[in-house]
Amino acid sequence: MTIHHITTGIGESPLAGLPALRSCTSRRESSWDRTGGNDDRLHIQPGQRATLADITGAGCIKHIWVTIACEEESFLRKIVLRAWWDHEEHPSIEAPIGDFFGMGHAQTANFSALPLQMSPQSGKGFNCFFPMPFAEHARLEVTSECDKEEVLFYYYVDYQLYEQPSQGLGYFHAQWQRQNPSDGCSEDCLTNEQVELGGCNTTGAGNFVILDAEGEGHYVGCNLNIHNLRLTEKWNWYGEGDDMIFVDGESFPPSLHGTGTEDYFNTSWCPRETY
Repeated sequence: MTIHHITTGIGESPLAGLPALRSCTSRRESSWDRTGGNDDRLHIQPGQRATLADITGAGCIKHIWVTIACEEESFLRKIVLRAWWDHEEHPSIEAPIGDFFGMGHAQTANFSALPLQMSPQSGKGFNCFFPMPFAEHARLEVTSECDKEEVLFYYYVDYQLYEQPSQGLGYFHAQWQRQNPSDGCSEDCLTNEQVELGGCNTTGAGNFVILDAEGEGHYVGCNLNIHNLRLTEKWNWYGEGDDMIFVDGESFPPSLHGTGTEDYFNTSWCPRETY
C-alpha cells in the first residue's frame, strides 16, 4: 500500500490543505426567517441590541457575512459590533460595523483582500475571514445607535466546533480609535511645501495612536481612514506621517519605524487613484 502525505508548506497554494480531513463540526448562525418565509433579516430598532451568535463549546469562527439596509444617514457608523470570548467582562471586538469590515466614514466600496472584503454591488456585501478561536464560549452582538430609523440586518456567522480547545492560539481583538479633528499646527506664514513636507518628529509626541495594547500577541494590521480638512487647489500630500511601532515599552526611536503613511500601506508617492 502506498501512503501519500499532503502538506501545506511555504510556497504551496492556499487550497492545498482542502483534502486534509479535520476533526470538527461545521455550524452556522444566520438571520434566516424562522417562519419559513423570505424575511431573512433582523429588524433592529433605534437603541436596540441584537445577538448574532451565542455559542457554547470549543471552536473557531471562520467567516462572517453581513449586509444592511437602513434609511438613516451614516448608519454604518451608528451600528456597533461587539464580541466576547470565553465569558470575558469586556468585549474583544468593539467597532462601528462599517469600519470593522474595512471602510470608514460610513461608506462602502468594492474591494477584496485576504482577511476582509466588500462585495458588489457598491460594496454592500461585507465579509470577514479572520479566524476567531474560543475555548468555551463565544457571543457576538450588534447595537443600533441610530436616532430614528429601523435597521434591516442580514448575516451569517460560520464556525467550527471541536472536541477539545486548540492549544497555543490567541484571541482575536479589534478596536476603533478616532480623533476628530486630529492634532495639527497652524498654516499661518507657511508655504504649501512647508505644510506638506515640513515638520520634525524626534520623540513620537503628538502621534495618532492606532493601538495601545498589553499582553502577548500579534499585531496583524489596521484600517486607516482620513478626511483631509485642508481644502485647497494646491498640491495636497496626505501621507508622510511615519508609522511607528513601539514594542515592550521601548523609547524613541522604535524598533519598527517607517517612512510615510502611504508607504506603510504598500503604495508610494501618495497615489490618488482607486486601488
